[in-house]
Amino acid sequence: MVTPAASASLKAGAAFTGFGPDLVDFFEGLAADNSRTYWQAHRQAYEAGVRAPLEALAADLAPRFGEVKVFRPHRDVRFSADKRPYSEHASLAVAAEGGTALYLQISADELLLAAGLYAPTPDQLRRFRRAVDAGLPAVELDAVVVEAERGGLHLADGDPVKTAPRGYRRDHPRIDLLRRRSLTVGRSWEPSGWWSTSRLRDVVVETWTAALPLNDWCARHVGPPEHPEPRPGRRP
Repeated sequence: MVTPAASASLKAGAAFTGFGPDLVDFFEGLAADNSRTYWQAHRQAYEAGVRAPLEALAADLAPRFGEVKVFRPHRDVRFSADKRPYSEHASLAVAAEGGTALYLQISADELLLAAGLYAPTPDQLRRFRRAVDAGLPAVELDAVVVEAERGGLHLADGDPVKTAPRGYRRDHPRIDLLRRRSLTVGRSWEPSGWWSTSRLRDVVVETWTAALPLNDWCARHVGPPEHPEPRPGRRP
């Protein structure tokens, strides 16, 4: 049920004060019944407890991090075997310099914050590997990762290729980095009462700020893609 205060916040575009206390219940229900019937029956709970706070959070983050995109709840199922019509999480992102991003996702299970180079195009991946092979940029990357981990972030596994990428030795001293097909850091939290307070915004600011050096490294040594989409049917 939408309270008068929540309804007023929806209309006024108020500053972020937290997600609704029923967010977890809403997404748990959606996971159990991902249908238009459920969505329509609980639409007001979504609008007041999820959408309005997400848009308020985006507005609060934009002056510091740049334009924030809030993702729609409806899934594009045209070319997917998964026909569930609604995303079982809410999310937003900032397209950062150099083809990187800052990302937030919240669901019944977790709050996830992440940053970095998630799905590089083949040309970006080539430049990343050249930078890792160059020496000094790789040393800089080591320092960036260590600093991010001190800030509570964790380096994702990077969806590595099985052996060495083409053109590199299997015994290369930085083979673990060279095998990567993405370069991201992240951190997650289980559901907690502070999700319904402005502390969540402070956690996002602190976490994304800790991740900015990684995005900066990628901007300097990898850069944006030459082509907007990777070539279909191939994995670098």
